Formats: sequence, structure tokens, C-alpha cells
Amino acid sequence: MTSIVPFISKAVFEASDIKLMSDAYNMAMEDIHAFGRPNKIVGKLVATRIVTLTRGGERDPKQLCERALAACGFKPAEHEREGT
Repeated sequence: MTSIVPFISKAVFEASDIKLMSDAYNMAMEDIHAFGRPNKIVGKLVATRIVTLTRGGERDPKQLCERALAACGFKPAEHEREGT
């Protein structure tokens, strides 16, 4: 499991927010692996989008994941997460 902390700059979040952002980031990276191994730039774009969405008030890790992936041009692998 990867923490999103390295991607947070100039923002302060509660520990619970960092956990949900990290969960969303890890879900997104798992989905992206279905397309191939993501490079650091893709990871940074997804993380930045998740941080921005969280700053805007979103707190659902699934929504954070899906919206970040959509913003980066990926369609989330819904079928893989339905049971979670």
C-alpha cells in the first residue's frame, strides 16, 4: 500500500483524510495496472487530482478514485471493485 503523503504540498489534512486519499490512490493504481505499468507522471497526476478533489470536499474513496481516473482519461474497472 502506498501513501499519498509524498504528493501533498501546501495542504494540511487530518489523518483520516490521508488514509482515504491513500486508499483511493491505491485503487486507482490497481485499475491503471490493467492497462500496463504506470509511470511516475501518471501516478503524480492521479494523486494530484485526488488531493484536489479531497480539498473540494469529496470523502468517498471510490468516488475519489473514479473521478481521478476519469480526469486522466481512464475508465475505472468497476467490475473489479463491485464486491468491495
